Amino acid sequence: MEQQINTKYFFIINPNAGNEGGSHEWPKIVNMLKSNSIEYDFAFTEHVGHAEKIVSQKISETYRKFIVVGGDGTLNEVTNGIFKQKFAPTTEIYLGLIQMGTGNDWARYYDMKPDYDEEMARLINCPSRIQDVGKMKYSLEGEQKSAYFINIAGLCFDSVVVKATNEMKQRGRRTKFAYLISLLKSLIKYKPWHLKININDEILEGKFLSISIGNGKYSGGGMMQTPEAKIDDGYLHVTIYQNMPKYKIITNVNKLYNSKILDIKQVRSFKTKGFTIESKEPIFAETDGEIIGSTPYEISILPSSLNVIV
Repeated sequence: MEQQINTKYFFIINPNAGNEGGSHEWPKIVNMLKSNSIEYDFAFTEHVGHAEKIVSQKISETYRKFIVVGGDGTLNEVTNGIFKQKFAPTTEIYLGLIQMGTGNDWARYYDMKPDYDEEMARLINCPSRIQDVGKMKYSLEGEQKSAYFINIAGLCFDSVVVKATNEMKQRGRRTKFAYLISLLKSLIKYKPWHLKININDEILEGKFLSISIGNGKYSGGGMMQTPEAKIDDGYLHVTIYQNMPKYKIITNVNKLYNSKILDIKQVRSFKTKGFTIESKEPIFAETDGEIIGSTPYEISILPSSLNVIV
């Protein structure tokens, strides 16, 4: 007998997101849900990776509509839970967000405001569109694994900065400028890595500063490292930074915010459905701000694979 789909929203709350905004704001959100007669169930995350396990379990229990109360990190965990589960096609799942994080770069793409009235209106009307999701196959202790990203991924300097940003947040320093601060600090000791990149039948080999892999265009709290990316065009937009003097990086930081980064001579942009990255030494990457690793990487796009409530 076919199971009946649960029509309730299931909320996944990160109590630590946005300087513990998740735990502080949840009672207010509950009151608004009740006053708008919105049916829901919920769970709080208790540790890193918990959101991924929760969503997989709830999909098996026929829930199909999930709302993250948190930031890009929790959104990434839920996305991975949706794409790693085997109980339902991903195109039957709906994903939304009530913003509590410091970056909120996925929400920025859709021009979603952190306003409860707007967010309740979305829950009542459930306006959805379908978007692409990125996939990265990688190696971990000799075993092949996969990670998914709803917005953006990167490696080399990008992943080093993200790792430093995460460590800053873990120490309690949560600010919308965390990525920029980490970028400038990480630059002092950073040395480019040697890579072999096979993209669009072209092989690039040598030392590279950084690689940004965009499904969406925003990262690092509003930077545009992949300014031409469209989240539903069926392509990844890849920005590859060749090695360059550190002073040139500092003097061009503003171009990360005004969408002019591709004007720099040492920066190349590619539009692709998939590509690979190899290196002699293991190099970790980041997907939506979560660290994974390591090389070799096989990166691809899953077109029109997830419904988002925006």
